[in-house]
Amino acid sequence: MKKRYEAVPGEILYGKWTGHKWHVEREIGRGANGIVYLVRGAIGQAALKFADSSAVAAETNTLQSLEPVRGFSPGPFFIEADDVEKNGVIYPFYIMEYIDGLMLHTFMRSKKKEWSFIILLRLLDFLAPLHQSGKIMGDLKPENFIVSGSAHLIRAVDMGGITKLGRSVKEYTALYDRAAWHSGTREAEPSYDLFAATVLTVALVHKNEVQEVSGRIDRLVDIIDSSLVLRKAAPILKNALHGQYDCALTMKKELLVCLSGREALRKRKKQKKKLRKWPVLFIILTVVCVLFLLH
Repeated sequence: MKKRYEAVPGEILYGKWTGHKWHVEREIGRGANGIVYLVRGAIGQAALKFADSSAVAAETNTLQSLEPVRGFSPGPFFIEADDVEKNGVIYPFYIMEYIDGLMLHTFMRSKKKEWSFIILLRLLDFLAPLHQSGKIMGDLKPENFIVSGSAHLIRAVDMGGITKLGRSVKEYTALYDRAAWHSGTREAEPSYDLFAATVLTVALVHKNEVQEVSGRIDRLVDIIDSSLVLRKAAPILKNALHGQYDCALTMKKELLVCLSGREALRKRKKQKKKLRKWPVLFIILTVVCVLFLLH
């Protein structure tokens, strides 16, 4: 396989088939499946990704399949695909929306640990429309997300792991993969993503500890139980780790109830009702005993 093209800032790339001109501003990411650059063209800023032809085809198909949920889309919207020719060699690329913001792990550096719950809520908002469209994220890790805008929306910058429901997850990172934790299969289903989102949340608070116990789900649960921050939502986190949720919105609803303290409040009210019943029961029992003695 030929090497991917390495662009340099200031370079101008010409689309072989569209004739569109793209001015390279800087590299914004690279991974096993491609290199992404911030570019500027007639439409303004965009992200350009160089990858091999099969990856370009697969990823553009994925982005186009998310068009029905544009506006709620978790990832960047697709603009166009093309080739650039350099020294007689053809290099495929595609253009997508540029999402401005901070990488998730960078964003969290300046936040308190309690922000991990806000990130989890935003992740659930991100996953809900994706799952409803018949797909899962698959490779759900901090490096694939950006926190965007004043509303702190979670947007994906790498959708290469998206997999249709019912199929085998095609890309994953062991730390967030439930099969690697011996807690389920790699079948693409909502609970797979919800497991990964939970591990990610725990890792935002206790990353080193999570890495040390990787693959031992019981030790991961111990981390949750011993954490001053995470124990506030321990029932929800543990349910997700054990595959109890198959809907992101259901998990979000229960998480909000747990964090609001309403669940604890309901338990206290129930206990108070029980305590209030004892004087009444005592009086009734006393009357019964007196009547029995009189007879």
